[in-house]
Amino acid sequence: MKRFLKIFLITLASLILLLIIAAGIISWYVFTPEKLTPIVRKQAEKYISGQTEIGKVELTLFSTFPRLGLKIEDVVLINPHEGAPSDTLAIIGEFIGFVDIEALRKRNELLLSELSLKDGTINAFIDSMGSSNFDNFLLDSDDKEPDTEDEFPISFINMGTVRLQNISISYIDVPMGLNTGIQGLDAALTGIMRDDKLNAVIDIARSTLYLEHNGEVYFPNVDLKANLPVNAVISEQSASFSDAFLSIDGMGFVLSGSMQNDVSDENFLANIDYQITEALPLKSLLAMIPASFEHFIEGIVADGLILSTGNVDFNMKKSSMPVLDMHVEIDRGTFEYTDVPWPLRNIKGDLRLRTDLLTDENSFLVINRMSASTPRSSYSTRGRVSNLFSDIRMALNTSAAVSLDELNPFVPESMNLVMHGRAEGNIRSDFTLSQVMEMQLEHIKLSGKVSTSDLDIKFDSLWVTIDNADLGFAMPNPYALNNKAGFVFADINANRIQAGEGRLVETLLDNAQIMLEASDLRDTTRIPDLLTSFKMDYLEARMDTLRLTVDYPAGSASIFPVPGKDDHSMIVLAYNSEKLTSHVGDEFFEFERIHLDTDVENDKDQDDFFQQWLINGFINIDNGLIATTFLNHPIQIPAIKMDFEPERIDIKDSRMIIDNSDFSLSGAFDNVLSYFRGDSILRGNFNFVSTTTDIMQLMTMTSGIGIEDDEAAEAINVNQLEAESQNTKMPDDSGNYEFTGPYMVPEGIDISLATNINQAIWGPDTATSIRGDVRISDGILLLDDIRFTTPAARMQMTAMYRTPRKNHLFLGLDYHMLDIEIERLLQMIPEIDTIMPMLRSFRGAGEFHMAIESYLDSTYTLKMSTLRGAASIRGKDLVLMDGETFSEIASTLRFSKKAENRVDSLSAEFTIFRNEIDVYPFLIVMDRYEAVVGGRHNLDMSFNYHISLINSPLPIRLGIDVSGTMDNLSYRLASPRYAELYRPVSRGVVAGKQLELRQLIRDALLQGLEQ
Repeated sequence: MKRFLKIFLITLASLILLLIIAAGIISWYVFTPEKLTPIVRKQAEKYISGQTEIGKVELTLFSTFPRLGLKIEDVVLINPHEGAPSDTLAIIGEFIGFVDIEALRKRNELLLSELSLKDGTINAFIDSMGSSNFDNFLLDSDDKEPDTEDEFPISFINMGTVRLQNISISYIDVPMGLNTGIQGLDAALTGIMRDDKLNAVIDIARSTLYLEHNGEVYFPNVDLKANLPVNAVISEQSASFSDAFLSIDGMGFVLSGSMQNDVSDENFLANIDYQITEALPLKSLLAMIPASFEHFIEGIVADGLILSTGNVDFNMKKSSMPVLDMHVEIDRGTFEYTDVPWPLRNIKGDLRLRTDLLTDENSFLVINRMSASTPRSSYSTRGRVSNLFSDIRMALNTSAAVSLDELNPFVPESMNLVMHGRAEGNIRSDFTLSQVMEMQLEHIKLSGKVSTSDLDIKFDSLWVTIDNADLGFAMPNPYALNNKAGFVFADINANRIQAGEGRLVETLLDNAQIMLEASDLRDTTRIPDLLTSFKMDYLEARMDTLRLTVDYPAGSASIFPVPGKDDHSMIVLAYNSEKLTSHVGDEFFEFERIHLDTDVENDKDQDDFFQQWLINGFINIDNGLIATTFLNHPIQIPAIKMDFEPERIDIKDSRMIIDNSDFSLSGAFDNVLSYFRGDSILRGNFNFVSTTTDIMQLMTMTSGIGIEDDEAAEAINVNQLEAESQNTKMPDDSGNYEFTGPYMVPEGIDISLATNINQAIWGPDTATSIRGDVRISDGILLLDDIRFTTPAARMQMTAMYRTPRKNHLFLGLDYHMLDIEIERLLQMIPEIDTIMPMLRSFRGAGEFHMAIESYLDSTYTLKMSTLRGAASIRGKDLVLMDGETFSEIASTLRFSKKAENRVDSLSAEFTIFRNEIDVYPFLIVMDRYEAVVGGRHNLDMSFNYHISLINSPLPIRLGIDVSGTMDNLSYRLASPRYAELYRPVSRGVVAGKQLELRQLIRDALLQGLEQ
């Protein structure tokens, strides 16, 4: 604009100057062209530095008086300049103007009217050094001597109407890379200049504009029309205008603003406000985009109506490009793109663009409102776009109602992802294009809330369906308590979620609420920080033969790296639920209520699973049920409460019911982790309280635990399970029960149970009020002073049972039975019949005490060669069974015929060593006889006894030797071995054997402790 104004003013001033020169000499010269033309040419040389050619000059005075008419034809201004496409600055075909002589003479006012420039060409050029072909074209007053005759002190000029017809202006500015011009200009200029202030109106009726910048054509040849009211100050080289009208190719603009050529600062300033008068077709604007920018819209077809107001601010000293501040409104817009499978319709927008066309600092786009729709979706957004000339940054707030089906074409085929359903919500975002392209999620800000309906997503073989869900999310996480989980936040509320993989895996969640916070999950150098909480009404999961259902699960879980070990994870879990049911094939688990608080540390340096995960916490289970094929009967769990840590499990309460058994267990396990590491045995100390306990069931459940030998671990097989309900025997051909396999004591553990059992079931037998300690110590079963009552007797027992091999079992037993019926004793311990065959001839109650040790085979049969022990039996008012033996003794001793076969008292002690049983002398009182009996018998049932009568009605003392076998006994009289007043003294053989057994147990336990 500065250049155009300067060129125009120079040209106009030159012509007016010629007019003034001509008018100044008309007072003393005649008006003929032949005389006037040379004079004008001569005077022009005084004011124009360049070469000037003037074809013809005419004056009209008398016919138009008082107006002076001037007509100049074929004016050529030549000023050669290196690099300029032409040495001609201007060519004017015809110039006509009229001057009011009366106003000029009387008031020094120059009144011009009907000025006309016709068929003109102006060629302006500025080279790379900033030098032009029109600078200094007019001579300054300092360049010539004062000529008072030539001075016209004119303070007022009325230009009337200046008409331009068929004028072409060409302007080339090499430093600015500008090549522009106007062709076929038809315009009218009216105005008044008082002193150096010009008020004018430029009316361009027709012209063609072209504009090229740095080789890029911006306006090829566009129609230009204008009506420009101008207020100018010549001395300041400034102009302002208001409500000016400009039309470019039919696009109308209303302009207001100012321009100034600041000579002192060598700067050109312009500030113009504009307004589009009528909505413009977007298609027409896109057609004007330069070729170098067409790649930005390649494949795009867009249309609509555009309205805009704004400001153009140009400061040549600051920038070679103007600063644009534009407010744009879009209506009824459409958009189609080759890579987008569906078009955008109903585009409406309200935008503000501010840019200097060069820098990011002074360029941005504000989206006050922008909306559009697709065939099945709608979008609206607002926000700010910056960094327009580098990495574009977008800070947007977008609302959308989206059909996910329309997004499927954007998904790469390699992902095998298909989406159906709808999503509605609002999303706030702040990102740059490079961040999106390079997936720099750590720098992207994204948050919002989205509601989905009828969602159906398939990803390869995975699938998810959601009826209705609300999703809130933020990235980064603004709610993080610390920056460790500050990468992402998500809050999901869904009425029903179903997910799975093919037909094999399926998960169902009802009324689920899930919150998630996480660090950057892409960081593979460390364990991520992950925090989640969940709550739902129902959970169901199915996989192959597995089915899990949970009512009202809720809780929270946190995963984070162990301090100082970024590749080791720590998990903190809190979980609560109502009824939980699980089916795994034929296995079944059910719990009415579960509460769990735990933290787990992962030690990746360990190979074993149990060594990798170090667990601390608490669990509370109510009303559980476990049914498994490994057990004949389900396990009912009324309650379990326990604290646990890597080395210790503290059971506060543990109640279980297994078929006929129920028990409560409390106590603690120690060395838990060390046990799994193989560094130590598992130790425990518990209280075992039970109303009813089925001993064989517990033995079945625990037999072989920790034994690596498969044969030993399977000692109790499936058939044996049923046999154990019949006293662990299977019937043979004769109908008798034989053992099918021994109980193998668990190894690797040291567990002590302080028992309190109201009733214990052992096959067909029942015991009550069981009290005492039971200990399992690394393959050894210890019963320490167990007291119980059976229908047969009150009993006390201490025993050690060791199972080094399936067919080589060791038993050490201290067994004390009080008030036991001898018949029941022989039923309970059939081996007693072999050790003390005489007992089969007695009936009644007595006291039996036995302390033995022996090895057994897999059927629990004693290996007699290893048998060691001692026993004692005491009884009163025993009945000697009728039979041949009693008759022979009664006849030999001449019992009275009225004497009953009743033994008043019996007290015997005997020891067992391999196949020999030594019966120490004991006193037996029967009828009127007192006798001392002693001797030895062998397990082959051969006997050698001696009976001495120490008190009898006979006048003499007698002795009887009994020898032989049960089928062939021999009785003969012998001298008595015991004196008349002899009374046997207890030898304490059982007590001695008890001490040996205690020492044996102590040594075994000490050996276990050393391990």
